[in-house]
Parts: sequence; structure tokens; C-alpha cells
Amino acid sequence: MNIKVITTAEELKSIGHEWNRAVKNSYRDVVPLTHEWISAWWNNFGEPNKMHVVVLYDDNGEISGIAPLMKVCCKYRGFNIKKISLMANGHTPSSDFITNKKGGAEAVKNILAYLECLPNLDIIELTKLDSNSYTHSIILDHIKTNNKKFGLKNNTESPFITINSDWDTFFKNRSQKFRKAMRNKINRAEKSGDLSVEKIQILDGNNEAIREMFKISGNSWKKNIGTDIMSNPRSKSFYSEICDRLGPHGVITLWFLKKGNQPIAFEFHLTYNNVVYPIRADYDESFSNLSPGSVIEYNIIKSLFNGNNIKEYNTCGHTYNYLMNWTDDTRKNVNIEIFNENFKSYGLYILEYKLIPFLRKLKLNKLKQAVMS
Repeated sequence: MNIKVITTAEELKSIGHEWNRAVKNSYRDVVPLTHEWISAWWNNFGEPNKMHVVVLYDDNGEISGIAPLMKVCCKYRGFNIKKISLMANGHTPSSDFITNKKGGAEAVKNILAYLECLPNLDIIELTKLDSNSYTHSIILDHIKTNNKKFGLKNNTESPFITINSDWDTFFKNRSQKFRKAMRNKINRAEKSGDLSVEKIQILDGNNEAIREMFKISGNSWKKNIGTDIMSNPRSKSFYSEICDRLGPHGVITLWFLKKGNQPIAFEFHLTYNNVVYPIRADYDESFSNLSPGSVIEYNIIKSLFNGNNIKEYNTCGHTYNYLMNWTDDTRKNVNIEIFNENFKSYGLYILEYKLIPFLRKLKLNKLKQAVMS
């Protein structure tokens, strides 16, 4: 097997067709591993890090594995470190290696062996890995077999809805309390008049609907904490580029809840491999009395059950109460931190996974004793 390391956007662009063919033949044919997603992500969130995408080729010159990685200089518990990490952030539903079904285990182990030999590296951080994925199990087996110092951290736990029945059956299986609350919200919204739901196909980023989406986000509660799209030029550019890259494939849908002619809530969807990814959802805070987020979500989920071919609604969110009312099923994403075999890395491992947990436990025990005394 041969390894090639891609370090520039031009090199990344040149293997687009090969990359997506590898995704189609992999264990996880999901949208955040596509070449379009990774390219848009890197162009908008990559700096100041250095691209270090590892591509593994078999003896026939075909891609057998890809690790979309970057080199990062950052702080870890106050210490300056150098790490290599998967390309992922809060916009990313999940991340992974891309490995061929025929030799996935060998590809994962070869990539890890390569990373472990990189000089001047303190930590290998594999972030937002699905804890039930094939890659996750192979990585843990490899690092335990080779006695590597490592730690696991919880990342996101994302609810998902399996669409395998009719709408009436599904909704009847929700709790009576939730169904009653949902009907009250729908009725209250309908009594206000002039409410409608609109579904728009997005073909590129130069679309008035995208600008309306940004405007709604800028008027949302997220504005107060600086996480709305309008306050974040990188996020704004990312969504525009995703539309330019994936829009021509017919996979992007923008849903609006409108009051008269004014959009007051949205969900931005990517539909890939029969899975719907609601990547972003916001509502105009000035219309919060109409429960616009709940109303649009109800209408969208109902339409998915009444449609064809969709097998899952992956919320791309956390275990918020409003999402857990819709489903009991979740996927846990974790971070795996693998520590290098140098003095600083070993010290950081002891600090993070031995000393700090011990001190936390000690503090908790003292609090318990204080309460009982």
C-alpha cells in the first residue's frame, strides 16, 4: 500500500471524483464525508491549521482509505501542543475515516501507524467519531493492542428518527403529553392566520432564499450569544459554498415557515443516501409566541413520513427535550485522544485522565460528606 499526503486545496480538488467513489464504497456513505462537504469545510474553517489529508492507495492504485486530517497548534490544559485532528467542528454532524469495505481494518491500522510515526506530534485527536461505527471499534482495538496511552471523551449525542411506518402510527406512539402540547401549538399558530410552510430547492448559493435564511438567523435568540449565521462570516460563507458545491446535485432543500409573505423560521436540509440532515434551523425571536420552531418541525417531519424513499431524519442536534420528544434513538459521537510516546505527551495524559479525574472525585466525596454531616 502507498500513502499520499494532501496539503493544499488544489491537491484536494484534484481527487474529487476518486474521493467520492471511495465514500460510496465505504462503510459510511454519509454527507459530511463527501468531497464537497470537506472542501467547503476546509475553505471556511481550516485556517490557521495546516491540511494533512492522508490518502491510502492499494496495489492497483485505487483509494482504500482516507483520513481528512489537519495539523493544529493549540493549548491543552494551558500547555502549548501540536496535534493532528479530523476536520470537524460544531457544523459537522459526525466525522470518520473513509475506508473500503474490502480492507477497512487494515486501512485504519495503516493510517494510525503512519500518524504514530509523525515527528513533533503530541496528540492524535479523532473527533466526533460514531461510537457504534466500524472505525471506532478498529481504532480502540489497535491502540489497546499496542498499549497506547489514550482517552475517550463524549462529544455529541444526536437523536434520529427512523422513518419506517406511516405518520399516524408514528405520531400516536409519541407521549400523550407531547401530542397534546404539539396540537395546542399548531392550533395557536393557525389561529394567528396567514401561516404557511414553503419548501424550496436550492441549486446554488446565489439564491434570495439563502439571504432570507441568514436574515432569520440574525434575528434569532442566537444573536445574543453570537452564534447566529449573520455574526459569523465563516459560517455564512460555509453555507453559501455548500450550496454551490452540493446544490447542483439536487440534495439541498430550504424549508420556510412564513407569516404572510415574511419568512419567520427555517430548516436547511441536505438529503443524501435517503437520510435527511437538518444542518441548521433558526427562527425569528419576535415571533416566538407562535412557537415557530415547533410548528415548522412538525410539518417537516410529517411530510417526510408521507413522502417516499426517506429512511431517516438525522437531527444533527443534541439531546434537547424538544428533540427527545420525537424519538428515543440517539447516536453518540466521541473523541479519541491518542498520546505520543514523549515526556510531555505522557505528562498530559496523566494530568487529563488520571490526576484531574482523581481530584474531581475527591472534591465530590468531600461535598457528599459535608451534606451528610
